[in-house]
Amino acid sequence: MKAIVPSLSSRRFTELASKAYADQLDHEALAYLMGPDRLLSAEAIEAHRLGVVRSPEPGHEVVRNYLSIPYLTPDGECISIRFRRLGDGDGPKYRSMAGDPPRLYGTEALQRGTRNICLTEGEFDRIIANQCGLPAVGCPGVQAWEPVWARLLVQFDAVYVLHDDDDPGRELVAKVANGLDNVRPIPMTGGDVTSFFGTHGRDDLRAKLGA
Repeated sequence: MKAIVPSLSSRRFTELASKAYADQLDHEALAYLMGPDRLLSAEAIEAHRLGVVRSPEPGHEVVRNYLSIPYLTPDGECISIRFRRLGDGDGPKYRSMAGDPPRLYGTEALQRGTRNICLTEGEFDRIIANQCGLPAVGCPGVQAWEPVWARLLVQFDAVYVLHDDDDPGRELVAKVANGLDNVRPIPMTGGDVTSFFGTHGRDDLRAKLGA
């Protein structure tokens, strides 16, 4: 079984790689991240240490020119990196390194001491929710959901699943609710968290949750 906690050497590698890719952010990558597709603020990009792979670290050649999405621990250490194709192009939209297990994204939100938490489908939707002042963690795709993650969410009064307005989104709700009785489905009318935020704005997104 793949170890959930990476080795010290692996953590050192991903930490250095994540910082190198953040330093490689250029106009093209920033235009995508801050543009209409992602709507991220400069502060959110920096806080989440987003980057772009222009000069790959050893073993990362296959993700050259992909965006890098570090998975940071609550104390800010990078323990894993997921990669997203920059815009439209060839190759898989998302990539992870071989053998890297799926993880919840943004786990620092679990330690904020809030009574409720949001769960989004994907890392970028999680960043948007966080940008809007909503404590949130992200599931890296519907098929990536691990039932054991319910143990991290049972502590909350409510888990607001900000799900995509489609069949896979509703499938995610069903998977999460199978292990929890505090799930509150919140469909993102007409799309996902990012598109809803782009159309309706911060206040309307928060209002969906009564925030």
